[in-house]
Formats: sequence, structure tokens, C-alpha cells
Amino acid sequence: MSFSLSSTRRWALAASLSGVALAAAAAPPQDIGPGQRYYEKICAKCHEAGIGPVLKGRGLSPETVIAFARIGVNAMPAFRVTDIDDATLRDVGVYLSKTPAPPPAAAKP
Repeated sequence: MSFSLSSTRRWALAASLSGVALAAAAAPPQDIGPGQRYYEKICAKCHEAGIGPVLKGRGLSPETVIAFARIGVNAMPAFRVTDIDDATLRDVGVYLSKTPAPPPAAAKP
């Protein structure tokens, strides 16, 4: 049994396969930890929208992040163990302690 592709089909196949390779290269790294995922899903809604203070790049220790999250500060509610487990909260603290500050926002005309 012989199998051959026309020149046009070969190009189409090559193009689609290269698209798969590009999509795989652009995919987020698989080493995103639970702390970063939780931060991006929950915390960033306020802390990156100008509602809560910026936490990235402040050099907060993981222990400080844990204390603020468990106690609650100002308008931020306290996060119970049923909201976020200790290990994930520690990962959030480690993530924030190592993350650089975001670039300054562009001035609006």
C-alpha cells in the first residue's frame, strides 16, 4: 500500500504542524505553582486592578503575606483555611516575595 500527498497537501500539513509547534512554544510554562495560580485567579482581581495595594515587588516575606491574608487588612477579608489551605497560602507568599514590581502604568492623556 502506497501513501502519497500532493504538494499542496504537504504544504498544508507542514503549515498546520508548525502552528502546533508555535502554540506549544507560546503556552505558559508548566512550572507555575499553586501559589501563582491562586494569586492570578483570586488576589490579582483586587491587587492588580487598583483596588488593593500592589503586592509584587515589595519584598514582603511569605510570613507577612500569610499573616495579612489570615487576619485581613482594611477592606481585604480574612482568608480562612477553608478558603485557601496553608501550603497554597505559603506558595502565594513565596511567589510574591520573589516577583518583581510591575512596570509603571502609562499616563493617560
